[in-house]
Amino acid sequence: MLETIHHLILHVVFILFAILVFQMFMSESDRGTRGFVLTFILMNSVVLVFTMTFPVVYSSGYVYDFKVIPIILAFLYGGKRVGFSTFIAMLVIGVFTEHVWMFLLMNYAIYTVLLIPISKWYRGFTWMKKIILLSGFYLFIPVTRSVYLLQTHEKEQLLFMVSSTIIIWITLLLSIYLIENRLEQLRIKKELIKAEKFNVVSELAASVAHEIRNPMTTVRGFMQLLQKGSLTAEQKSFIDISIQELDHAQEVINQYLSLAKPQTEEYQVFSLTDTMNESVDVMSTYAVMNSIKITKQIENDLMIQGMKLEVKQVLLNLLKNAIEAVKENGEIKATASRHRDGRMLIMIQDNGVGMSPEQLKVLGRPYYSTKEKGTGLGLTVSYQIVKRMKGEVKVESEPGVGTTFKVFLPSSI
Repeated sequence: MLETIHHLILHVVFILFAILVFQMFMSESDRGTRGFVLTFILMNSVVLVFTMTFPVVYSSGYVYDFKVIPIILAFLYGGKRVGFSTFIAMLVIGVFTEHVWMFLLMNYAIYTVLLIPISKWYRGFTWMKKIILLSGFYLFIPVTRSVYLLQTHEKEQLLFMVSSTIIIWITLLLSIYLIENRLEQLRIKKELIKAEKFNVVSELAASVAHEIRNPMTTVRGFMQLLQKGSLTAEQKSFIDISIQELDHAQEVINQYLSLAKPQTEEYQVFSLTDTMNESVDVMSTYAVMNSIKITKQIENDLMIQGMKLEVKQVLLNLLKNAIEAVKENGEIKATASRHRDGRMLIMIQDNGVGMSPEQLKVLGRPYYSTKEKGTGLGLTVSYQIVKRMKGEVKVESEPGVGTTFKVFLPSSI
């Protein structure tokens, strides 16, 4: 009994070591790339070869090993492509080992079918919910096997099965912990890098913006005085263009200041319904100028807690971006409703040019914009406002189809 337990613990060490080695060479930025997929499949295959080549075979012919762990990890963290590749690798390895191939196919085909929906729910769960979900999923099979052993009066195997199940279950949880801990470290690192960038932008804005605005205001005033003089039509057009460019520069500076200035005002409860209607009405004229139709569907009595001007700024930024992303005769849908989880959901949907997955990854960063003259600061400010309100922004987009911005804000209740 002790010898077999030692044998199982050797498997534990090998699996955890393989995960650590994998994490040494891969980072969060590699996820979804071809290199990540191939390396993750290779790691799972190596674990499968080891655990299936040296299983613990009980006297009555039952095989105990850890092949369930790489299968679960493959689907949860690699997706369907990695999951099915690992499943096929397991079947191939099963041909050359002591496993009953037909039982292997039937049992793990069921596991595979169940893991596909579970992997979708898993990503949005908290750490505790993930533990409960995986524990319930894995322990279901040992429990049913225990019932079978009791019915067939094979009680001598029951103790070994329970001990091996506990070891495999703990190994699964340790594997998940290593991966989740690594992902959390990478997430924190990305947040720190992003925070450092915002600090740089804020310091730059605070030190430069006020100094620039004063001479720009003076220049704009003198240009307006020159317009009243006797100038040719061409000269007046040049002055109009100069004033427009000064106004554009002023708008950029205001966005810088929105990043830099401290938010000291207290939050208050206000009507999201009214704010949404006001924002759509303000941007409707701009949309008509571009032959674009804005349709709105806004529920009544939506109340949130925050700063009305900031929320309106977010809505105007999103609507303006949507208008500029849509070609002539396009359509924009603006909706506001109470989500099933109790939060307020604002959705701005357009049928414009759309964005690629690579563009979505860097959306909201300072200085990144898909527009030729854009600075990216509008979205950066919007993301910061939503984050301060403990909200969330989700973006769905497809090139040539359109983009949907979903803003989730806490309810005032």
